[in-house]
Amino acid sequence: MILTTVQTVLAFVVVLGITITIHEFGHFAMAKLLKIRVLVFSVGFGPRLASFTRGGTEYCISLLPVGGYVKMAGETFDEDRQGAPEEFLSHPKWHRLLVAVAGPLMNIMLAVAILTSSYMEGIWIPKYHKEPAIIGPVMVDSIAYRSGLRTGDRVISVRGSQVRTWEDLEIALATVPKDALDVVVQRGPGQLRVHLEPPSGSTADPASLGFRFSIARTIVAVVDPRSPAERAGLKEGDEILAVEGPNRSGRGFDQILNIISESKGIALRFEIRRPSVVRKPGENWESRLAELPSAGATHYLTITPLEDQGRVVIGFKPEVPTDLEKFRLVGAIGQSIRRNFEMSALTFKIIGRIFKGTASVRTISGPLEIARISGSAARTGSARVFFGFLGLVSLQLGVFNLLPIPILDGGVIALLFVEAILGRDLSLGLKEKIVQVGFVFLILLMGFVVFNDLSKIVDFDKIFR
Repeated sequence: MILTTVQTVLAFVVVLGITITIHEFGHFAMAKLLKIRVLVFSVGFGPRLASFTRGGTEYCISLLPVGGYVKMAGETFDEDRQGAPEEFLSHPKWHRLLVAVAGPLMNIMLAVAILTSSYMEGIWIPKYHKEPAIIGPVMVDSIAYRSGLRTGDRVISVRGSQVRTWEDLEIALATVPKDALDVVVQRGPGQLRVHLEPPSGSTADPASLGFRFSIARTIVAVVDPRSPAERAGLKEGDEILAVEGPNRSGRGFDQILNIISESKGIALRFEIRRPSVVRKPGENWESRLAELPSAGATHYLTITPLEDQGRVVIGFKPEVPTDLEKFRLVGAIGQSIRRNFEMSALTFKIIGRIFKGTASVRTISGPLEIARISGSAARTGSARVFFGFLGLVSLQLGVFNLLPIPILDGGVIALLFVEAILGRDLSLGLKEKIVQVGFVFLILLMGFVVFNDLSKIVDFDKIFR
């Protein structure tokens, strides 16, 4: 537990340290380029551990390594400004606009660079993402089952938005207003409209609704510790060929998982093929066994499903077939820009729906949730996973800073546009009041997201009941 905590804290420090320092470097570099005098550029906050001065700027390394800051001459309204040409507020509005935009832009560029690198190295994409949105296993007594969804239904649209692939379906479910989750499916020759009620306090996704995609072969990727599957002897790489219960038997992924979900506390007989081949490093079982489809001996195991967090399971995760997508530099940059644009648009879309009250505020994550996910990413041991998460945080930081909230870069940008439209500067007193309101709002927002993070791990209703 101590090791996990230390890993989480260190990962959090690295993620925030890199993303915030990159952000501040954007402001610093643009200010230097426009001949604005930069007094201090600090990596970290708090007491200074080391520093040197060059070109009129003091460069510091400070004690708390969670980011950094830039201080420019004549930057704030309460300074004793001399009106010198190198002061920030003495520069024309378009210079100040460029300085404000440069920070978020650097965060976005970092996200694009990380994802470009991944696309050049190659990204494993689940095959089902590009396949038609045909419903696979549907858990008995789930939201999807009670609403009328069944295995084999093909989703055509979600709240009027056309759905062609599973990727389209997952995005549509994640962004649709929580009170308007209307799905149209093709069943046989006809169409059926289904209304789903997503679980309270969470976004809608196939898993939370109780259904999933279908795959050709049921190959075991992971066996959960202390699960019925582990106790019965199921192993990684086993292929489940068939399952038989007292009154029903089935073959294939959909039938196997459907039977498991209907058999809480009922002993089931599983026919499995255990591979006689060794998986190569970095290779999944699905691709390895595809070369030798009949390799291995047949075994029979008796496993009794149990209920875990509202789902009836035996405790394994199936191997999901993937394709390697690899691009050259120009193609990788194009794919990265497209993907980051889609994620940014999705962020603004969700924020808009939160303000309208049609999306759950639990989709917002703060520092505690970032720390938890940072630690999880670090513990995977995969540099790609960790830097992928770092890129996502950098993108979200850049996008968040573009919101028109006073104190943030977006607030500065919005104020400059207002002054440009009015054709005059707002009074110093009004600007100070706007900054004060923005500061209070930011403090309240930080308190809210921290509470929101805690509510995901602490049951406050039970504590204060």
